[in-house]
Amino acid sequence: MRLLVITDGVPPEHRGGVASSVLVEVDELARRGHEVTVLVRRHDADAPLVEDRGHYRLLRHPAPARGSRAYYAHPAATLLQVPGWLRSLVAREGFDALYVHSTFHAAAAVRAGLGDRTVLRFHAPASLEVGLDAAGGKYPLVRAAGGLAGRVVADLTRRAELAAVNGSARTLTTSWYVRRLLQQVHPTASARVDVVPLAVDLDRFAPGPPERERLGLTGDPVVVTVRRLVRRMGLENLLDAFGAVVERHPGARLVVGGTGYLADELRERADRLGLPVDFPGFVAEDDLPALYRSADLFVLPTLEMEGFGIVTVEAFASGLPVVATPVGANPEVAGSLDARTIAASTAPADLAAAVLRGLDLREDLAARAREHVEQRFSPAAVVDRVEVALAEVSAAQQRGASAARR
Repeated sequence: MRLLVITDGVPPEHRGGVASSVLVEVDELARRGHEVTVLVRRHDADAPLVEDRGHYRLLRHPAPARGSRAYYAHPAATLLQVPGWLRSLVAREGFDALYVHSTFHAAAAVRAGLGDRTVLRFHAPASLEVGLDAAGGKYPLVRAAGGLAGRVVADLTRRAELAAVNGSARTLTTSWYVRRLLQQVHPTASARVDVVPLAVDLDRFAPGPPERERLGLTGDPVVVTVRRLVRRMGLENLLDAFGAVVERHPGARLVVGGTGYLADELRERADRLGLPVDFPGFVAEDDLPALYRSADLFVLPTLEMEGFGIVTVEAFASGLPVVATPVGANPEVAGSLDARTIAASTAPADLAAAVLRGLDLREDLAARAREHVEQRFSPAAVVDRVEVALAEVSAAQQRGASAARR
């Protein structure tokens, strides 16, 4: 098949687990002989519009410059400008199916009349994320406006999501939790929705010797989390819980990787509590596998809306056990290895108990983690199901085109 994969951005210019996971699927689709083109936004005027990356071609469409005032309006720009551009591209290239990882791009595809060949990969309701982040303090201007701006943005996002879901031929959510959430947020959605998890790069994330000295890690055991430093990630609770861990394991050290608006507040909290915590900031993509291999336990202390948790399967693939709160998809992803790793609640005391239990079980969990990921979250296992959806959509679209010509 000739496939057009559309997403907001891909590494190295676009960071994040979802962006990396998109390329894991692209690599596997290309390995299977499909001709894959990836389309992303072009926020940097110096970035080339066309780039040959070997096993796939990368295209960029114009978008507001990063850092400009117009940048935050890029969803609206996508809805207004991309449909015509996308319609011309598909007519010229003759793609058999579109595999879209961005809600606004999917809505643009529907507006372009391409919904019948679109498979939407629905990662999470962006309308809820906007509201949660605004309530957590991410957008000071939204707070200053009494929340009105946030409600307007969330409503526009919700409308785009519904148009994308109803207008696409197929929708694939990353977890059963996200599927339920989609149905709650959009009760009038009429599309077929299936659950297909995300895949992990098994070559990049693999067990191996620790590199604690190179990474500057000290402590025994080393407990790690890598998150956006925002309110809904539950990092304040993790800090409050870690004191109980240190009481049982006096040499324990916590590493909190990531950036976000809570960074200063979290550092102050750790200092006030007298905790042995390192805040290395953004963890470079090249260092992330080594960090997993060098730790004893990963913790996912999420408070709200964990749609999948790609860090969970990255850690598992590296042989690193994961403890998580019973929030969102954590029980079905992190808990799929061993239900004992899921905390009783998000409360610090319950999180501390789960971390201590995870440390007690770490050898057994680490021994089983890699094989578990290979069976459930490997590129082959995930793309088997994605490929079926793309082939069904392509075949249906071709049948419709043939009928229209008769």
